[in-house]
Amino acid sequence: MTEAEWLVSENPDAMLNALTSPGQRKGILFACACCHRIASTLTAFGSQAIAVAERFADGHANVEELLAINPSPPKITLWDYSDRSDSGAAVACAVDGGEASRRGWKRANQWAAMATTNVPAEWRTQANLLRDIFGNPFRPVTFSLSWRTSTAVALASGMYESRDFSAMPILADALQDAGCDRAEVLEHCQGDGPHVRGCWVVDLVLGRE
Repeated sequence: MTEAEWLVSENPDAMLNALTSPGQRKGILFACACCHRIASTLTAFGSQAIAVAERFADGHANVEELLAINPSPPKITLWDYSDRSDSGAAVACAVDGGEASRRGWKRANQWAAMATTNVPAEWRTQANLLRDIFGNPFRPVTFSLSWRTSTAVALASGMYESRDFSAMPILADALQDAGCDRAEVLEHCQGDGPHVRGCWVVDLVLGRE
């Protein structure tokens, strides 16, 4: 996949394949973001699975806690989306045998999309989620520590914890006030989104990998 293709792709599977070193945390957060989009279809079990997976991604839960949610998950190699069971969410959100992997994240986005009434539209949204989380992997941004002001950090932290990213344009102003002149950073903050946990700009402000 080329940079031009990445920027317009509507194929999350191909985009995941294009990532040379996606990182466990961001991969899990992408999986969780996909499942959050179908939250209304999940039982309490599925919601718990996603919550623990998010905590695991940020280092606030261990593998044992994650696997305890579903001691006998379906085999990750069984690509059967017909049952819509929450056991799929437990695997989808994260970990196959305790190891986050691209195949688990792919199961997440596929499983979540199949639970909607418009799969192609959901794939388009998931592609935008990948761009929000991973940015442009062909053109990484070097983030100056001088841009990481107390105001910027407070805004980013508040959005991350609340999952309410409506303050992204305000974050753009704070970064610009701190001297940030990178157009891709400011434009991402000022864009329509979607923005989720793992957003590449918010992560840079918070110093997260």
